[in-house]
Order: sequence, then C-alpha cells, then structure tokens
Amino acid sequence: MLTSPVWWSCDEPSSDRWLIEVAKWFGARRAIGDDPLIMLVASSGGHLSHLLELKDFWGAHRRVWVSFDVPDVTSRLVDEEVTWAYRPTTRNLRNLVRNLGLAWSELRRLRPDLIVSTGAGVAVPFFWLGRLLGARTAYLEVYDRIDSATVTGRLVRRFTDAMWVQWPEQASLYPNAKVMGTIWPDSLDDAVVPANEVDECAGEVGAPGTVSSAPGAPLIVVTVGTDFHSFDRLVAWAARWADDHATDARMVIQLGTARDPGGAAKRIDGALGSAELLALINEADAVVCGAGPGTVIDALRAGVQPVVVPRRGGLDEAVDDHQVAFAALLSERGMVRTATSEAELRAHLDQLLAQPGLFAVPPLTSGISPGAANLSRALEAMLT
Repeated sequence: MLTSPVWWSCDEPSSDRWLIEVAKWFGARRAIGDDPLIMLVASSGGHLSHLLELKDFWGAHRRVWVSFDVPDVTSRLVDEEVTWAYRPTTRNLRNLVRNLGLAWSELRRLRPDLIVSTGAGVAVPFFWLGRLLGARTAYLEVYDRIDSATVTGRLVRRFTDAMWVQWPEQASLYPNAKVMGTIWPDSLDDAVVPANEVDECAGEVGAPGTVSSAPGAPLIVVTVGTDFHSFDRLVAWAARWADDHATDARMVIQLGTARDPGGAAKRIDGALGSAELLALINEADAVVCGAGPGTVIDALRAGVQPVVVPRRGGLDEAVDDHQVAFAALLSERGMVRTATSEAELRAHLDQLLAQPGLFAVPPLTSGISPGAANLSRALEAMLT
C-alpha cells in the first residue's frame, strides 16, 4: 500500500516548486485503500503488447486500462476494465485537450495508486495529472527505440517516479534512467521453444508453432499494423508481386489505412483483431511487415523469420525514421530479413518460391524474459 507520493527530486528547477505545492494539495486529498489500483496506459499495437508481457505483475492486482477503441485492443483486453481514450494522439492538439479532460475525470474518480505506461501520446495527460493527484508513475521506453528518445518519453520524464529503458544504448537518452533489459528476447539464441514442445504448440491459434506445410502455394501474410499513418508503399510493392505470382503464391494483405491497390491478393480493409491476425501468421510461410516490435515477435513466436520493410518518416509513414535503426539492429542479430526497396522485397519472396520453408526458424518461447521479470519485480516494489 502506498503511504505518500514521491514528488520531484531535490535537483528540480525552482521554477517547478509551485507545482510541488499544488501536487501536495491534491495528493493529500487522495483516498488510499488497502487494495492498490493500477492504471495501465498504452496506445494500440506494440505499445499495448509491451504491457501485456507484464501480466505476471498486473494480473495479480486490481487494475484499469486506458487505450484506444480499435480491434487490436478490444480483442486483447476482453473482460478487462478499459477507459477509451481519444485518438490519434500524434501531433493532435485537439485530442490532447480531450484526453486531458478524460484524464482529470478518470483519475479523480478512480484514484489509482500507480500509473504504468509504455507510450505513446495517450500517456502524457495521465502522467501530468496523475502526479498532481498523488499517484506514483512508471514509464518504460519502448523496445524499438534505440538511438532517439520518444516525444512521449521526453514529455513525461519529469513527472515519472521510475524511468526505465530496455537497451543499454537508450540509457544516454534519459538522465537517471535505469536499464532493465529487454521485454522480449534480443536475439534468437537461447530464446526458443524446446524441441520436445514444438509439436505440442503447432496448430494452435495464437500459439507458437512451425511454419505451415499446408499443400499448395505458399501463404504470404502482409500486415501494416495499427499505426494511423498509411503504408501505401509496402502495400503497393506486395500487391504488384502478388499479381505477378497469382498462380504460384497466396497473399493476404491487411491494408490498415493504405489505399486498396486491387489485384490478385486478398485484401483486408482496416485493422484485424489479435486472434484473427495470429491465426493468419500461424499459417503463414512468410510474414511481411513494418519494423513494429509486436508483429515481429508474433511472427518469431510462430516460427517465421519476418521480412521487415521499415517505415520512413520522410514519406509520412511514421513520425520519424526510428524503424530504420531498429530494423538494422534486428537484422544484425538474425531476427529479421530487411527490404528497403521493392527489388529487395521481390528478391526475398522469389527466394521463398525457390526454397520452400526458407523463413522457418525455431519458435521463440512465450515465457517471460529476464527483462520482463525485472520490470515486474520493480513494479511490485513500487506498491509496497
């Protein structure tokens, strides 16, 4: 049980001292019960996937989620209490104001003891106001940010009791941040399902398994994730290849917000629920995606080394080029194959036709990683 909030450290600028006095006034009015309440705040996609990996911690406590009302989230938070936030949040002042109002209302109503987030922008108002209302806060920087700080991380840093990063390279980005280890494996070594467990897992929807050996043409699943930025470039590249191989390959493209290119590939408009996407990935002989950590890990857990096409900020496919650096790191560690041009993507897929099973790898384990275990212990300590 929390006894008192921890406010700014003594090295905070004097210009912030008025905030301390306001915080004390609000914090003193916070009702603290014997059963702590955790508020878990995350956007969709990989941000939510991070928090789901910490189930060993939050599964044992009273909790409420804050996220977006989209299929990816609703399918993964079935039976959970969720407050739906306004989206999109990236460079969207109107939704920032709306989420400030939502945060003020929900934080005063629920009085959480601990707020935990992995970003993105939806976290900002809940950290700003949550700190004023006496909650402790913990922020985990995301797995796919290696060489630059996120905007969210910079905005919440001074309102955070615990600032945690996953890679040693991230430590220099945030003063006083603690390296906790990666929430997912950082290589394929020593991170696979034991051989005697593979057969038991194979064929289960959403469970680790080997690449499908179904008769007929290989199945290629192309998914662009949940980002509101369209990824027309990847969709167009994949669709053109599918048109050229309509008789010797099967392709399913999840379009997201991209334009429908037509053609031979089966197209799925918008987003998919988690179970639907995992079912497709578990049947796939190849997975083509952006360099988002959630999809990459889902593919590796299904025993498929994904082909990654990193989104580019300059093409308005993402907020910046962080996926380029992340894809390069994963490629160096043997976790993905990368394609930065249409020719490279076509070469990878042509290779698959020539070498069936080319992208099969030992499936990643679904067990908790050392980094996730460290984070769960640290979060538990914040409640005691």
